[in-house]
Amino acid sequence: MFVRRQGLLAGAAALLLGAVVLAPRAGSAQESCQTAGCHGGLLEATAVHDAAESCDNCHESIATPHPQKGKATFELTESQPALCTACHDAFGSKKQVHDPVGEGTCTNCHSPHASNQAHLLLAAQKELCGDCHSEIGEAKFPHGPVEAGDCTSCHTPHESDLKPLLVQKEDALCVDCHTDVGDLVKSRKVQHQALDMGCTSCHLPHGGAHEKLLAEEGAELCFQCHDDIGDKVQKAPVVHAALASAKGCASCHSPHAADQESLLLEPEKAGCLGCHGKVVTPAMTVLHGPIAEGSCTACHEPHGGAQAKLLIADFPAAAYVPYTDTAYALCFQCHNRDLLKYPDTSFATGFRDGERNLHFLHVNNPQKGRSCALCHSLHGGGNAALVAESVAFGSWQLPLKYVSTENGGTCAPGCHRPAAYDRKNPGKKPEPAKPAG
Repeated sequence: MFVRRQGLLAGAAALLLGAVVLAPRAGSAQESCQTAGCHGGLLEATAVHDAAESCDNCHESIATPHPQKGKATFELTESQPALCTACHDAFGSKKQVHDPVGEGTCTNCHSPHASNQAHLLLAAQKELCGDCHSEIGEAKFPHGPVEAGDCTSCHTPHESDLKPLLVQKEDALCVDCHTDVGDLVKSRKVQHQALDMGCTSCHLPHGGAHEKLLAEEGAELCFQCHDDIGDKVQKAPVVHAALASAKGCASCHSPHAADQESLLLEPEKAGCLGCHGKVVTPAMTVLHGPIAEGSCTACHEPHGGAQAKLLIADFPAAAYVPYTDTAYALCFQCHNRDLLKYPDTSFATGFRDGERNLHFLHVNNPQKGRSCALCHSLHGGGNAALVAESVAFGSWQLPLKYVSTENGGTCAPGCHRPAAYDRKNPGKKPEPAKPAG
């Protein structure tokens, strides 16, 4: 296309310089050039170069008569770019200069006479720029200005102090249009470090194969910098489902700025409950310690892990697990194993009848140790120590009927007859059940 335009310009110049022999006509020189049958359509366009009002503004006779076959009888009064800068401001003093400007070839982009494009361009911006910058090409998701053919909304056509001929610094340029992102970044406490490297560290400036002009799809883009998390996720047998969603990491994290650490969209607990809403309910008056403090990651991996339900350590799913010093590793990240080690104790646990350790009795059993989940709600409930109202036992919801007392408590679970414990008065019998109604 560029060669074609050069050919057209060369043809126009040849006509101007007398390649076709026609008898001169009477009248002014300007009138003669346009009406003699040589250059009649030269100025037939919506925009005409002001200098073209008189041909001798740019051309001068070097021989008579005009025209002469095979001989140039007119030439430009100055060569480019001096001819152009006689009227137009000169370019070339800034750090980045557009190649045609640096080469002094203004007519690579502009018609010297007339054009149907603004600024006397030889073609529409998208087509004209694409002649040289063919690498931009077509994209499934093009940047708006590229699709509209408005290259100069981001790039100056002549010179700039910024690469690649940007009209202003990249971040300022982007937020000129993307004002919502600019406002968000200014108003939030934590900014994505990638912003220090510019918007194009994540987004392609002209167009790409992914929505929002992202350089890669979903989590793969994030893993280019957060490779430690990427490696963990790739090797993990259990991966957070949010990473496989259309939003990927942006399901939980803001890609630009947030008020929360780790760029979380919401405080940790609120963000998790946005998807896992049934885990904690308004009816739960007692919450597991980490949840009460707003943390789910005290027990769960947020990205990927080796345990079911993304637990950070082992917690058996079975109801009965022979106890070992490594069993229930998840619980003993925080809780002291002493509560299971001594058959009799006066300090290790409050779940005792006198000094008889009822935790030891229930759990430290090599044949049929009971899981913590057979008595406790793992996230929250209505009783002290998270003693559950009922627990899942296969397909049956096993009731506990626990009642707290001043020095202990009673229960009448489906697994054994009603029992009581009292730290000060061991052997206390449970009160008979009151008749219903």
